[in-house]
Amino acid sequence: MADAPMIARRVPLTPMQRMAAEHLAHSLRESVPVSIHGAADAEALVALRARLNADASRAGRPRVTLTHLLVKAVAQALRAHEQLNATLDGQALCIHADVNIGVALALADGGLVVPVIHDADRLTLDEVAAIAAEQEVRAAAGKLQLADVHGATFTISNGGMVPSVLWTTPIIPRGQAAILGIGALHEAAVVRDGAVVARRLLPTSLTFDHRLVNGVPAARFLEAVHRLVAEAGCIELGI
Repeated sequence: MADAPMIARRVPLTPMQRMAAEHLAHSLRESVPVSIHGAADAEALVALRARLNADASRAGRPRVTLTHLLVKAVAQALRAHEQLNATLDGQALCIHADVNIGVALALADGGLVVPVIHDADRLTLDEVAAIAAEQEVRAAAGKLQLADVHGATFTISNGGMVPSVLWTTPIIPRGQAAILGIGALHEAAVVRDGAVVARRLLPTSLTFDHRLVNGVPAARFLEAVHRLVAEAGCIELGI
């Protein structure tokens, strides 16, 4: 029998990492996760981001990122697909009155926090951008409060900062119906009107709890998100 590999060093988990590990393990044990994958045409979304951030009239206002735009798209889609904005309570499906979007953030020390943008469907895009930017600064400084990470009804995990990662299967946070994973924005050859053209695509992975929602409603929700991304003006207008 081969000897066990030698340990170079032991790195204790931080309290935050221990809490996250326990939380995610519990969620995985009690949920029935299923993942579906897709890709949204993000040309309009990228153009909207560029136009907004280049607009001189936005001086002094927060820069808008793709994540901010996706928060608005997801919040709008959840209003029309409320099964994804729910919690299972015994034998009942509890539809939330509020749409609170958790946005997973990776920290420099390897930790992960998920600050929550409350009432994201009712906020303007500028309000979402300002709240998210302020939360990111406080998260990096270790100054988030319990209220900042409590009350999410749906979560977005954006792994797009790693260019080679397209699709993921994120773990559903405990008490939520689903989580949306976002991959790296990339250019690909697609067929439009019978011609092959280059388009920027945004990979998506929706992992949902099959106890709360079946595959077809989940797929329709993901399709609604894709439509909002492709018709980015609807996100800006909040319709």
